Amino acid sequence: MKVQTCLENLEFFAYHGMYDFEKVNGGKFKVDVFLTENVLDSKTFESISDVLDYEKVYSIVKTEMEKPRDFIETVAQSIINQLKNDYNHLENISVKITKYNPAGKFDGGNASVVLSV
Repeated sequence: MKVQTCLENLEFFAYHGMYDFEKVNGGKFKVDVFLTENVLDSKTFESISDVLDYEKVYSIVKTEMEKPRDFIETVAQSIINQLKNDYNHLENISVKITKYNPAGKFDGGNASVVLSV
């Protein structure tokens, strides 16, 4: 059976962006993480060792969000790489990062990227 663990609507204030003022002022971001694993049909979910540790996954996301980067694609890629390193049994990892009110020629709205492996 396949199990998908999702951490959604994780909000962070971070300093990602290619413009100098974004690096100084920062901005609001939202992260969604979807992790898929293939487990035996007979698997039971009775203890923490039987499931993905949400706190550890959140800690990985938080740590990567705290490292200023020019592009949110780079942040998503770093999150994926760390999750792959810590959870090499995962069948699929998908990370969506939304940047609220991005700088540039925008008239409101948000920008998002989704990276999946």
